[in-house]
Amino acid sequence: MMVANRSTIRYSVLWLLTVPPGLVYIFFNYSPVQVNWMHIALFILFGSLTAYYPIVRNGTPMFLVLWVTVPAFLMYGLLIELVVMQITVIAVTLIFPGKQPLIRRFFINSTLFFFLSIIAALVFYLAGGELGSVNLWPVIIATFCYHFVHTVFNDIVLKLFAVYKGIDSKFYSKDILVNYIMILAILPLSLTFYYLLQFIGTGAFLLLGIPYFFITLINRLYNNSERINNQLRQAGDIGHGLSELLTEKDVIDKFVMNVSDMFNAEFTYLFDHQDGWLELVRTYEHEKFIDIDFALLSAGQGIAGLVLERNKPIIYSERKEWEAVSRDYTPDDMQSVLCVPISRNKEIEAVLFLASDKKSSFDGYQLKILDILCSYFTVSVEKARYMQEAVIKNERCALTKLYNYKYLEERLMHEMDRLRNEEINNLSVVLLDIDYFKQVNDTYGHQSGNDILYMLARKLEAELPAGGIVGRYGGEEFVYILPGVSKAEAAEFAENLRVAIAGHDFTITPDLVEGKHPLRITITSSMGVSSAPADTDEAMTLLRNADRALYLGAKQAGRNRVAEYVK
Repeated sequence: MMVANRSTIRYSVLWLLTVPPGLVYIFFNYSPVQVNWMHIALFILFGSLTAYYPIVRNGTPMFLVLWVTVPAFLMYGLLIELVVMQITVIAVTLIFPGKQPLIRRFFINSTLFFFLSIIAALVFYLAGGELGSVNLWPVIIATFCYHFVHTVFNDIVLKLFAVYKGIDSKFYSKDILVNYIMILAILPLSLTFYYLLQFIGTGAFLLLGIPYFFITLINRLYNNSERINNQLRQAGDIGHGLSELLTEKDVIDKFVMNVSDMFNAEFTYLFDHQDGWLELVRTYEHEKFIDIDFALLSAGQGIAGLVLERNKPIIYSERKEWEAVSRDYTPDDMQSVLCVPISRNKEIEAVLFLASDKKSSFDGYQLKILDILCSYFTVSVEKARYMQEAVIKNERCALTKLYNYKYLEERLMHEMDRLRNEEINNLSVVLLDIDYFKQVNDTYGHQSGNDILYMLARKLEAELPAGGIVGRYGGEEFVYILPGVSKAEAAEFAENLRVAIAGHDFTITPDLVEGKHPLRITITSSMGVSSAPADTDEAMTLLRNADRALYLGAKQAGRNRVAEYVK
C-alpha cells in the first residue's frame, strides 16, 4: 500500500509540474481571439457524452473523442482543445473503473493526453495546417497527420508504460491495427463536423451529434445482444462439459473454473449449505485453487449468509458498498461482488460468490446466465453422485467399503499386463486373514464381528503404500495389490502390518455380553506373500500362491505370522 501511495505521489508531482503550468502558459500565449462560448460548452458536452457512450468492439470500449476535439482545435486552437480533452479525461476516469486508484489514473491520463495534444498540434503546424482554414486538401493532410500522430504516440506511450510495469504487451496486434483503421473512419467525421461548424454554426452539433450517438446506441445494444448470445452459447457448452464428468469433485472444480473465466472473476468461492450453515468447500483465486481457513457462516452472516437468508442474489459495484457486511476473509484488491444461491427443488444447496478487482464488473443480465449455469451444475452434481454410488456398489464391499473381489481380480489382471509390458518391474500380493475370527463372532456376536471388519478395513487403508490398493477378498480375508514392490519389500511391509494390527485396540459393543458396554479387544492376523515375476507370470496364479503361503506357511505354522510363497 505504501508503494502504491508513493507511486501516486510521483504521478501527482509530474502532473503539477507540467499540466497546470502548461495550460497557464498556453492561455497567455495562444488564446483564441474570438470564442463562441456556446460552442465550447457543446464541445465539452459532446466530449463527455462520447466518453460515456463509447463504441464497443469485442467487449472493449473505444473512446473516439477525436471527432470532437479535432474540430475544437481547428476552430479555436490548442487551448480549447486541451480544455475539452482534459474535461473528457476526467469524465472517462470517473465513468469507467480500473484496477488503479481513481486519482492516480487521472494524473496519468491527464498528463499523457496533455502531451499528446501538444505533439499532435505541433505536427499539424509542421504539415502546413492553419487554424480556421477551409482549403480542403491542406486541411485534410494536416488533420490526418494530427490524427495519426495522436494515435501512434498514444500506443507507444502505453506500450512503454506496460514494459515499465512488467506487463506482457505486444507492440503489434489486431487491436492496434483496428485503431489505425479507425483514424480513416473518424477523420471524415471530424472534418465534416469542422466544415459544418464553419458554414452553418451551432446546428452542426445537431446534424452530426444526433446520428453519431444514435449509431453508438445501436452499437451498444448490438454488442450487448451479441455478448448475451455468446454467453448463452458458452453456458450451453459448459453445461454439456459438466454432464460428462463422473465425479462430484471434478464437476465442482470444472464449474468453479468455468464460471470464474466466463465472468472474469478474480475470486470465486463455493459454499455448501447444510442445516442453515454455509461451509466454504472451494476457493479459486487468480486462476488457482487455494486453501484458506474460513469459519462457518450462518444465515445473515456475511454476504453469502445474506444470500442464504434472503434466497436472492446480491450485486455490489464496489468495495465500500459491502465492506461493512463482509465477514472474515476479504482480499484487499476485491471490489465488485456477485453472489447467488444455487437451488435444487426449491431448496438452497449451495451459494456461489464471485468477485472482481474492478468496480462495476457484474451486470443484472448475468444473473439469468448464472442461473442457467447453476441449474446445469446441480443436475451434473446429482448425476455424478449417482454414478459414484453405482461405481461404489459395483466395485466396493458394502460392509467394509474396500474394493470387492471382482474389482481386485480385474486390477490384478491390469497390473500383470503392465508387468509384461515392462511398465513396472515387480508385482506383489499380500493376502491377510484374521486369526480365530469365528471365536470373535461366537463370543461377542456377529454385529461385533462386522464392526471389527469395518474398523480393520480403515486400519488397512491407513497402512496402504503409495500406488497400491487394498480390498476384501471374502469373509475375513483381505488383499493388498502392490505394483512395483519386490517380494522382499512386500514381506517387510506385511510384517510391519502384522505388528501394527496386533498392537491395535478395537472398541466394540458386544451383543452377547451383559450390560452391553464398550469393550476393547485385540486381534491377530496371518499373511501370505507372493510376487511376480519371481513366483509366476499369471495373475490368478499369483493370488493362489499368496493363498497357499497364507495357509501352509502361516496358519499351519501357528498363526500371527507372515509367510512367503516358496516354489
